[in-house]
Amino acid sequence: METDKKSFTLGEIADLPWLTSQINKKYEYMITSRYICIREESEGQRGILLKVLGKTPRKYITMQGGKPFCKDDKYEGFNFDTYYSFRFPLMKELQTVLDILKKDPSLLNIFEKAGMPINPDSTFWVRDTASRLFFLKEPQYYDASQGQIATTSDNETHHRLTIAYFYKSNISW
Repeated sequence: METDKKSFTLGEIADLPWLTSQINKKYEYMITSRYICIREESEGQRGILLKVLGKTPRKYITMQGGKPFCKDDKYEGFNFDTYYSFRFPLMKELQTVLDILKKDPSLLNIFEKAGMPINPDSTFWVRDTASRLFFLKEPQYYDASQGQIATTSDNETHHRLTIAYFYKSNISW
């Protein structure tokens, strides 16, 4: 997706337009609204935009296309409804984001002022899944303080983040 803006600077709040990616007929991932730039783009390296979504309990996460999905938004159609979710980050992507935040604590203040507080030593939902039985998948979380990934019970809550990348006026996941 191309934007009018060519680049974002470190700490800048990026108000992104609506962008979706279809999972199946009724479920789509979305990018929209306020993200904060935590890494500027450079030659050969995409910039990173981060959105903190708060804490979410396991019971609100379903599996769609083998990946975790939350019903963050809904479009009521004539024949069927379409549900939208912010995409969960892969553990590797999350580790990159947390490393950036730990190296630059001033970014934590920017998130706090923007109403998106984040603790880089907390627990976070990730897109990586665990197999239960032969083909059933279940969501996992990453414990940043322990540096490990684990499955969870229905009553546990973990932070949700979503990441968007930008490079040469293009926004992507």
